[in-house]
Amino acid sequence: MTERLPAEDRTEDDSVVLDGKGLSVHRVNEIAREPAVIRPAAAALELTRRSWETAVRVSSRQAVYGRTTGVGGNRETAVSDGVQQDLRLLRSHATGSGPRLPDRVVRAAIVIRTNQILNGGSGMHPDIIDGLVAAVASQNLPTVHARGAIGTGDLSAFSEIAMGLIGESPLRDGRTGVSWIPHHGDALPFISTNAMTVAIAGDTSIDVARWLQHCLVVSVLSVLASRSSVEPFAAQVQSARMHFGQAEVAERVRDLLAPHDITPVRVQDSFGFRALPQILGATWQAVHRLQNTLSIEMNSSSENPLVSVEDDMVFHNGNFHAMPIALAVDEAKLAVASAALLSQCRLANLSDPAVTGLRAFLADGPDGSSGTMLLEYTTSAAIAEIRSSAAPGSLGHTVISRGTEDHASFASQAATQLADILTQSRLVLACELISAVRALSQQQRELDPATELGAYLARARLVLDARTEDRPLSADLSAAVNFLSQPLDQ
Repeated sequence: MTERLPAEDRTEDDSVVLDGKGLSVHRVNEIAREPAVIRPAAAALELTRRSWETAVRVSSRQAVYGRTTGVGGNRETAVSDGVQQDLRLLRSHATGSGPRLPDRVVRAAIVIRTNQILNGGSGMHPDIIDGLVAAVASQNLPTVHARGAIGTGDLSAFSEIAMGLIGESPLRDGRTGVSWIPHHGDALPFISTNAMTVAIAGDTSIDVARWLQHCLVVSVLSVLASRSSVEPFAAQVQSARMHFGQAEVAERVRDLLAPHDITPVRVQDSFGFRALPQILGATWQAVHRLQNTLSIEMNSSSENPLVSVEDDMVFHNGNFHAMPIALAVDEAKLAVASAALLSQCRLANLSDPAVTGLRAFLADGPDGSSGTMLLEYTTSAAIAEIRSSAAPGSLGHTVISRGTEDHASFASQAATQLADILTQSRLVLACELISAVRALSQQQRELDPATELGAYLARARLVLDARTEDRPLSADLSAAVNFLSQPLDQ
């Protein structure tokens, strides 16, 4: 799931070229980790200039929403005071709430918005590109709050970015500075985007993919500890039902298990093991579909109105509506929730003497010792949180702005819910990891550290407390969650 920027996207001075077309979730993630030097492709910048000229020309002969009229419920109100209307729009819409978003997410959103503007449909003056490029290269970004959007454009977030760029709101360090001066008609197209929601969902999807990588390896440790059958992972089984992703998961399981001896003790195991390829395969595909959907949005013109240079026209439209994003995020939420439930199923098996050949709850010490008993409570509490967050955000509904905006996707809420699900899913998987490592130790099962699975087990043992007597497991949970948050090979 890792992807580095192709050589053609970087220049000799190590700057990143944006052309309005070539972004992906992984590219944005790499660019946005730290301040970066980006520059627009010459052809894309020229298209942006022509888009602005077209918008000015068209608005001189007809009404254009947000340029010659107010917005929302004020769409029929004519405005004629030039850039002052733009400034009022930005000031009034810079109304966010909740926690501040981290720099990497704000930077990612600015990179995405820059690329979208270079796509040529915004009608903004090309000066905005200089301001956005300067922001991406800076350590001192605008302050943006996490709440305020409803999946019909990240209006508050990008208004807050605009206020930072024009020097009317403090940046992260409390200072102000001017890096952009808006032109008449710039305000609405700048904020007519879902780039912040895309940035949040994309950032989370990278972490979800990492969690899935860990989930597969931890599940294989549980296969060993539970003495499960390997028949469900056979290539013949996968070729009999060719859903994309299922065969890849099963092949990965076979590769991890290949160097190790396995002696199954049952004809057939619970779904937590037997349906692993089917469920994790489907989850992988949901994450891929989400990232593909986000990539489409990064390289699109989502402005209303859309400026068409070729036709010398503007088209009032609904491209700002984020339903494709909301549905993709909702699918990913449900898929990750199901994968987390499967981890909880395997944990229950690891607590069962009939499955492991060990004492109940992997206890050690006097009779009646509780061992890992409370991990089942922990996972049940986490699953309850997951279940709540997995409810589709796209089922939301609202009517606002005097009835002119009578539907919303709530994609931004769905993206936040996906992050919440990931937090709880890490906790669930941490419980399984602790139990699998303990079970293998009590079975005196050693894996060759020269193998991938053996090396993973060795790293896990380094961060977990080896003591097996009854004791608090909170520190182990924290260590395991941190372990599962890191790249697979670290």
